[in-house]
Amino acid sequence: MTEDELIAVIRKQTPAGNLAPVATPALIAAVEAEIGHPMPRFLRRLYTEVSNGGFGIDGWECASLSPLPDHYFCDGEDILELYRSFTTPAEDPGDETVLPPGIVPIMDRGCTMWTLVDFRTPDGRIWVWDGAACCRKLLPTTITSVREYFTEGVVGRLDGPAPLESQLARGSCGH
Repeated sequence: MTEDELIAVIRKQTPAGNLAPVATPALIAAVEAEIGHPMPRFLRRLYTEVSNGGFGIDGWECASLSPLPDHYFCDGEDILELYRSFTTPAEDPGDETVLPPGIVPIMDRGCTMWTLVDFRTPDGRIWVWDGAACCRKLLPTTITSVREYFTEGVVGRLDGPAPLESQLARGSCGH
């Protein structure tokens, strides 16, 4: 499936009520400036060609890049609020729940589970955060890009019990 075909499928699968105005180049630049890394190209296309949040897979929706008073996509006002909350050091210096800079929570999957994108990599490697799992920390997956993640999702290969967690890299969290 080409990128254009994948974007068309994602747009078609996004509920009409979730289609917010697309993100502007200025908004993308502001997000990148705070995160300190460029947004992976395919993720940028989704935000600038589909919607400023609300698109996703399997009923999970990506957060918006800016507050949208008429839309609610996750347990955070926008990506920067989420990013700040995940990267702000806790009072406990040994707390492993703080994400390294550049890894951005984009999709609230419920029950303290998150899909995260590594902005430090050009294609946006996918990571998992599961606050209820055995580790309560950032876990790598075998999915190396945002495009691969959405491709797997739209064709149904992320379905089933613990769908994304089945993609955890070997040795993560005792798996």
